[in-house]
Amino acid sequence: MIPANKKEIYLGMALIGTTGILIGLVIDSPLLMTIAGFLGAVIGGFVGWLGGRRFMVIICLGVLIGAYLGYRTGDLDILIIAAGTGGAIAGFMGAQIESFFSR
Repeated sequence: MIPANKKEIYLGMALIGTTGILIGLVIDSPLLMTIAGFLGAVIGGFVGWLGGRRFMVIICLGVLIGAYLGYRTGDLDILIIAAGTGGAIAGFMGAQIESFFSR
């Protein structure tokens, strides 16, 4: 059985690493896919080590919603900007939600 803290780390690495890989996939660059996936896994592992599961899931949902809305426009540049904006807005909302749970 994997300890709870390691599960958080692995989940963070999977979520943010996958996000990095998808960024490289959208831009159609294998080099960027590798670099962004690795950096995403490192950052996701760190956030998971800090215990931010809800925060990461909220950000990923924001990125997915933003990417969906950007995809509907049919423009690749808008898709990238909308996904980033969705993640940023969800990050702000996630920080507020986490402050309520910490009480």
